[in-house]
Amino acid sequence: MRKSVLFIVLIIATRVAAQQGGPDINKYLGMVSSGKADDVRQEIPGLLSEYPNNPGVLYLQAVVTKEGAEAVRIYQSIVDNFPQSQWADDALYRVYQYYYALGLYRTAELKMDQLKREYPGSKYLRSGADTTARNIPAEREADTSGLSRPAAAPEPAQQFTLQVGAYTTQVNAEKQKLFFEDLGYPVEVNSKLKESRSLFIVLVGTFASADEARAKAQEFKQKYNISPLVVTK
Repeated sequence: MRKSVLFIVLIIATRVAAQQGGPDINKYLGMVSSGKADDVRQEIPGLLSEYPNNPGVLYLQAVVTKEGAEAVRIYQSIVDNFPQSQWADDALYRVYQYYYALGLYRTAELKMDQLKREYPGSKYLRSGADTTARNIPAEREADTSGLSRPAAAPEPAQQFTLQVGAYTTQVNAEKQKLFFEDLGYPVEVNSKLKESRSLFIVLVGTFASADEARAKAQEFKQKYNISPLVVTK
């Protein structure tokens, strides 16, 4: 009888420990790599219900999220809320990749600097992943005329804007642009090429400081249920 009781207690303890440890995220990531992202995507609601606020599950959710801006929001939430988790440096590197792919090189470099500072042992640094942001494409061709060049003008102060959306169709981007224009905000729609597809980025406003931009982002979240990203112009 005692053996039976001990056996049942052992089973319960094993299940509790497994639940506390969370699901095997690497197994799901392997499925994504093998082309089964849709299968994993269907599992996400159940995983989030069983393991709420699990950074590994959140990371997996971001990996299979089709909307780039939403995915990077989830990645950033892992960095902000679970900085000591095993997925934090992975998430931060994904944020870096996102900004670099959009051509927001200065913002990407800030993320890479954060990765170096907070996760110096990250595998992404050991693999030399930090070199990409340094190779920023020149915005102007070099002057090869041999003529002397005038002194460079002082570099303008850094400005910030809010990325309120990233869409695969221009129609949806223009709809959001119109929404904020009707509210009286200056809005831009920039087209970026990512993985041979056009991505339409909606940017709202110009701010002199990151704090000012974050305050406006919080206002947008409260009023319009939109979570903008603060980016440099």
